[in-house]
Amino acid sequence: MPHPTTSLVRTTWLMLALGALYALTLVPGVRPTPGYQVGLDWWLNMAVDGLVILVLALRVLADRTDRAAWSFMTAGLVAAFAGSTSYFAYYQHLEPVPSPSWADAGWLLFYTLLAVGLVLRLRTRARSMPFSLSLDGLIAGLTAAALAENYVDGADVPLGADGVGTLTTAYPLTDLLLLALAVAALAMLGRGAGWSWWLLCASFVTFFVTDAVYAGLVADDAYVGGEPVDLGWLLARLLLAGAALASLRSVESRTVDLQGVTVLVLPGVCGLAVLGLLFHGSVSGISPFAAVLALAAGVLMVGRTALTFRELRVLTEARQRALSERLVEAQDDERARIAADVHDDSVQALAAVDLRLGALRNRLRARAPEEAAGVETVVDAVHGASVRLRALLFELETPVLDASLTDGLRDAAAQVFEDGDVAWSVEERGQAPLPQQVRVSAYRIAREAMVNARKHARARQVTVTVDATGRGVEVHVVDDGRGVDATASARSGRRHSGVVAMRDRALASGGWWRSRPGPGGAGTAVSFFLPLPGAGVAGDPSAGPGLGAEQPADQVGRAGHAHDEVALHAPAQQHGEVAGEAALEQVGGSAGRQHARPRRRVRLR
Repeated sequence: MPHPTTSLVRTTWLMLALGALYALTLVPGVRPTPGYQVGLDWWLNMAVDGLVILVLALRVLADRTDRAAWSFMTAGLVAAFAGSTSYFAYYQHLEPVPSPSWADAGWLLFYTLLAVGLVLRLRTRARSMPFSLSLDGLIAGLTAAALAENYVDGADVPLGADGVGTLTTAYPLTDLLLLALAVAALAMLGRGAGWSWWLLCASFVTFFVTDAVYAGLVADDAYVGGEPVDLGWLLARLLLAGAALASLRSVESRTVDLQGVTVLVLPGVCGLAVLGLLFHGSVSGISPFAAVLALAAGVLMVGRTALTFRELRVLTEARQRALSERLVEAQDDERARIAADVHDDSVQALAAVDLRLGALRNRLRARAPEEAAGVETVVDAVHGASVRLRALLFELETPVLDASLTDGLRDAAAQVFEDGDVAWSVEERGQAPLPQQVRVSAYRIAREAMVNARKHARARQVTVTVDATGRGVEVHVVDDGRGVDATASARSGRRHSGVVAMRDRALASGGWWRSRPGPGGAGTAVSFFLPLPGAGVAGDPSAGPGLGAEQPADQVGRAGHAHDEVALHAPAQQHGEVAGEAALEQVGGSAGRQHARPRRRVRLR
């Protein structure tokens, strides 16, 4: 922000000098004769007011930040200056003094424009704040206004009283508005408020206190011009000018910290204050306007409580998703490290041993044929170990890091069903892009479901359906094997670690997982849904492999439920023929499939 101009600095010093001089004259005993004096209370006071207006106007010209807000406040000071001028120059000489008058219009417009200016400044900051914080400010402002209206003499709003005029109601209303806005602003900004905000809110509170004292003196017919009470209006204007100057600082306010239990302190204090006010009012009486303000604050607090629970739920889900992402990333990094170590060490060592044993076998065939058979057995064992290690490398690999989920599942299906008589297909319905964490989790769950279908079901056909949308990805793995034996599983109390891992991974990602009988009651249908970050959880199909239907709540396994719905494939050895009549997108089982080595990758964090 720009530095204050020379004109602004000189005007400020002149304003402070005249303000100090006027304040000194208001000290009891300083004036030669007490009471109102034109030379002091008119000319000196109006000179200070004019300099305050000039300071704010120069601030508006010096900096574009919050220019509209400070322009409204400057206009408010001009309206008050015009109202005071018209009163002291004309209305005070009339008998009786007319009420209302143009002077009252200027003074009321002054308070209104000040309030508009503060709201404009606060709106700029509130755009970067959560709605709950704005609601806290509104609750605090209403609570402060209700307490002041009921307990501060001169601040009560006489609604419904006989002989009450418009001005009698308008002045305390505008004062309470300034108080409520000042408290709301400080409640929203908290420790993040800079000097400009503290000075501005102090100015508003000083206006409120001075007006309340003045109203009490007028009601007792005890007000006399030139008394110390006039010092309050002078101080309030000087504070307003100080707030304008402080807003030119390069760092006006700090970021609001929303962490910790301190966020709940303000709503709790306001709630206790409102309850205390209503309870005390039920015993000793309460003004109607204070009751309205207290009830409004109470209603907002109910909404704030509901919003707090919602924010806590959203925050918990976000942290759970973040933890899931870190766990998946850590698991994948560990898998890649182990795969690289196995490939660079164990697989290479076995390959070297295989080559040496092959050379030894060839020499023995010529020199000692009776020993060659034993070496041949060792060669076969080493070759089998090498094949198993390469299969382990594929299991550790995560192909979806660099490919789509559908392509990764096709590679996984080709590897899982490579040595079995199983016809498989991977069908793609939705093609929305998926984040890496969602792709990795969906790949791991679906691959585990395919492994279970191979190990535990007498399936001849396995169909994988992938539907990726803007909300997330829904995957179905359906086989025609022996099916689900949930009843026997529940009786025995056994838990299949792979099934539990699938379910836990889906739930940790914010989605759902379930296993049920396939179409027509035959086979097994494993279904799960993983939402995109920030998206809601979609419904689970209620029957079969169809996509998008809603699932009854009692059929979804969710973390924290008392029941544990884990469905297991019936233990069985796989056998049977390849189903040739089914329309398949891709059929696995090709011999001699090459297993890709684990890809090394660099993550951008």
